[in-house]
Amino acid sequence: MAKLVYSILCNDLIVDKETSSTSFIRTVEHAVVSKLPATLPAVYVGTMWELDEEDEKGFSVALQLVPPEGKPETLGMQEVAPHGTVLHKMNFQLPGLNVAQEGRHTLTVAIRKGEEWKAVARLPLYVFLNQGQTATA
Repeated sequence: MAKLVYSILCNDLIVDKETSSTSFIRTVEHAVVSKLPATLPAVYVGTMWELDEEDEKGFSVALQLVPPEGKPETLGMQEVAPHGTVLHKMNFQLPGLNVAQEGRHTLTVAIRKGEEWKAVARLPLYVFLNQGQTATA
């Protein structure tokens, strides 16, 4: 099964076409909004995976947003086709997260194992309400 090497939540990322190096710009751990519900600015989730022989058939990755109290929302899913390398980078662009509560939200990175999903990373995203201030992330 593919193993997650890292995952990071950031405002932007740059991938160098020649070297495939990735630069993560302005990591995100919180957002301040002037009212709720709110739509946060776009963010990226960058991941890198270490593959083994089992992954020759490919694998699936999903992202979920879990609010402090409430039902998890699946934000996206991606199928990874086999490609014969040991490392695989996968970046997700999230065009705007909808939040309705203050507190600790969690972005969960999960991988499919058989018919079940297994969470391999939980990235915190704190949402704070500040009257009179514009939204930032």
